[in-house]
Amino acid sequence: MGYSYKTYSDTKDFMKKYVNAEEGAIIYGISKSRIIVIAREAGAVYKVGNSALINTELFEEYLEQFREPARTLPKHVWNKLKDKEQTPKTGGNP
Repeated sequence: MGYSYKTYSDTKDFMKKYVNAEEGAIIYGISKSRIIVIAREAGAVYKVGNSALINTELFEEYLEQFREPARTLPKHVWNKLKDKEQTPKTGGNP
C-alpha cells in the first residue's frame, strides 16, 4: 500500500498559498521552530482559531532579503578544473 500523501518535489507544479509550520518545514527544508520564527519576522503568520498559517508569498519575499551574491571560484580551484578538462583520456591498455 502506498503513502496517501505526496512530497513537495512530486507537486512542484502547484503550491499552496498558506501552509502550516509542519508543511513549511518540509517545503523549505528548515526546522519547524525556525520557520515559525522567520515567518513571524516576515509578518507572514495568520492565526486561525488554534492554528497558525504561513503565507508562502510573504515568506519567500522576506527570504529574498538574505540572498547572497554568487561568488567566483578561487583561482587554485579554477586551475584544477581547467587542468582536468585538458588532460587527454586514454582508452587503451598501458
